[in-house]
Amino acid sequence: MTMSREFTAMVAAGATMQTGGYDGAADQLTSIGEDELEETNPLAIVPDSHPIATPARSRASGLEVVPAGPAPAPQPPAHLEASQVKKEEVETKVTAWQTAEVAKINNRFKREDVVINGWETEQVEKASAWLKKIERKLDEQRAKALEKTQNDIAKARRKAEEKRASAEAKRGLKLAKVLELANFMKAVGRVPTKRSFF
Repeated sequence: MTMSREFTAMVAAGATMQTGGYDGAADQLTSIGEDELEETNPLAIVPDSHPIATPARSRASGLEVVPAGPAPAPQPPAHLEASQVKKEEVETKVTAWQTAEVAKINNRFKREDVVINGWETEQVEKASAWLKKIERKLDEQRAKALEKTQNDIAKARRKAEEKRASAEAKRGLKLAKVLELANFMKAVGRVPTKRSFF
């Protein structure tokens, strides 16, 4: 109730400042008392940093409210009193509603953002795990392929050595036969014929 009276007093003082001039407006703001105004706007909101001290504030802080001079009763214009207060009341309610809706939207977005971030992290981890699994399989396949290749190479070299040894043995036998035949022909004194003995 105290705040709405202060608000009404401010509106009245502001109207006087706009219409009547600046001279007595400051005195009116400081000299308005609680008992002089009727409450017309019970829903008006006044911030805590309001410069007008109230009895509740003065009792809490230990300060006494002293009017600046004789308190003339404010005379707000009739057309400003009801319509301006109603307009400001509507604006205050709309602003409060807007703030609440924006807060709801922002909170909903934050919750959705947390869910999206969690889903993204899960998908990234899943994809990374799949890639690591494929890399492990590829590493295993590469190791098996490398082992198989090395075994095939070793087997091919072994067989090549066996074939070389066999070919060398055949060559040695044939050379031995030719040398033996040549020594026999030399000993007998016969010339070899055109056809081959082999």
